[in-house]
Amino acid sequence: MRILLIRHAEPDYPNDTITAAGHLEAQALAGYLRQTGVDRIFSSPINRAIHTMKYTADSLGIVPVIQPWTRELNWMTTDEQGNPIAGWDIPGERVRAGRQSDHGIWLGAPYMEYADPFETLKRDSDEFLRRLGYVREDGRYRIEMPHEETIAVFCHMGFGLTWLSHLLELPFPIVWSGFWLPPSSITTILFEERSEHWAVPRCIGLGQTAHLDKKGLRVSTAGLKANDK
Repeated sequence: MRILLIRHAEPDYPNDTITAAGHLEAQALAGYLRQTGVDRIFSSPINRAIHTMKYTADSLGIVPVIQPWTRELNWMTTDEQGNPIAGWDIPGERVRAGRQSDHGIWLGAPYMEYADPFETLKRDSDEFLRRLGYVREDGRYRIEMPHEETIAVFCHMGFGLTWLSHLLELPFPIVWSGFWLPPSSITTILFEERSEHWAVPRCIGLGQTAHLDKKGLRVSTAGLKANDK
């Protein structure tokens, strides 16, 4: 099984949709996925994901399934001036200052506020994958219904990075500050089956934008907070 974790196209937040450039991105993405192949489509219920997804669903003739648990996270905090920011926008200089790269320390202050919602995301992820035939036990997945389907999940950057941290067993603040997913990008997670009974998620492509290159479209920098020119 492969999961294509797809961030929505360039967002138009005030109008709850995607920009004109975002529609071009979504069209290019649909053409690319038509060539590479997708078996099932799932989507966040938020319009910027739905409006991105619809081009692919219509092109492939697949009825999408809305997954409320994949909506963008509302995990907020404040910057040094007291302004509200998303948790995944905490500057890397704050994330890494005085920290070690082990799992346990990240659920201490100042990230304790995210401990419960992260557990909820993990449970929702595990239930979703169980329905697809892969049952999580510790950090690996017992194969109950092996298949080679490609599953497209249209979602968001904050959600996508946090889900990726769970699948790959990485501390989520390190993933937040260390990675970025371009609008309309594809992150490919292969459930690698090196034995008969177990699969382990392996990222074989992060934030890929080949569909934009093919159409001569620029990569939007939406979501980057500095040095984006």
